[in-house]
Amino acid sequence: MGSLVFTVCIILLQVIMRYVFNSSLSWSEELARYIFIWQIWLGASLGVREKKHIRVELVYGLFRQKGQLVMDVLSTIIWIALCIFLAINGTELTLALLQRHSTSPAMKIPMYIIYSTLPISCGVMVLRLVQRVLEIIKTPFKGEGGEV
Repeated sequence: MGSLVFTVCIILLQVIMRYVFNSSLSWSEELARYIFIWQIWLGASLGVREKKHIRVELVYGLFRQKGQLVMDVLSTIIWIALCIFLAINGTELTLALLQRHSTSPAMKIPMYIIYSTLPISCGVMVLRLVQRVLEIIKTPFKGEGGEV
C-alpha cells in the first residue's frame, strides 16, 4: 500500500512539474514504472497466499468432489511448473544483466535489481503453491465450512 501511495505522489509531482512549472523530471516516470513492476510481481505472490487469483470454474463445476480435488491439485501443479519456468528464466536474465552491468537510462539503477523481482516472486509463489497442494492433500474433503 505504501509503495502505491509513493508511486501516486511521484506521478503527481511529475504532472505538477510538467504543467505548472513547464519542466519535467527525468527520473519520475522510470521510478514509477519500476515500482509498479515490483508491485505486480509481489502482488501476484500475495494473491497466491490469500487465494485471490481468478479461477475459471466452468469445467470445475462439472466434476464431483473427488474430481474437483484432482482438478485443484492438477491446476496447482501446472501453475507450479509455470512459476518454476519463470523463476529459472528470470534468474538467467537477471544474471545476464548483472554481468553486462546494465543500468536504467535516467536513474542509472542496475537493471538486475529491477528484473530480480521475477525470480524472487515466482520462487515465493512456488513455495506457497506447494503449501496449497499439501493443504489440499491433507484435508481432501473439507469444504469452505469444514463440512465433509
